[in-house]
Amino acid sequence: MSQLTILDIDDSLMQRLQQRAAAHGQTVEAEARTILAQTLGTPEDDIWARVDAIHDRLAASGRAFSDSAELLREDRER
Repeated sequence: MSQLTILDIDDSLMQRLQQRAAAHGQTVEAEARTILAQTLGTPEDDIWARVDAIHDRLAASGRAFSDSAELLREDRER
């Protein structure tokens, strides 16, 4: 695995990182890795899992999804 060293971190930023790490029961380094992973997202292989999660969240809110083939057919018939 690679290593990363970050210099000149603002004291207030470091304090917030330490507080966040403590709240999650992690070391500062583990919390920084978590933040980086969340911020940078998942590999492209997992993009459909993210799309499915968004779809599921919208469906759970009661949103209805129409069939695009049906909409195309209606448009052609006009």
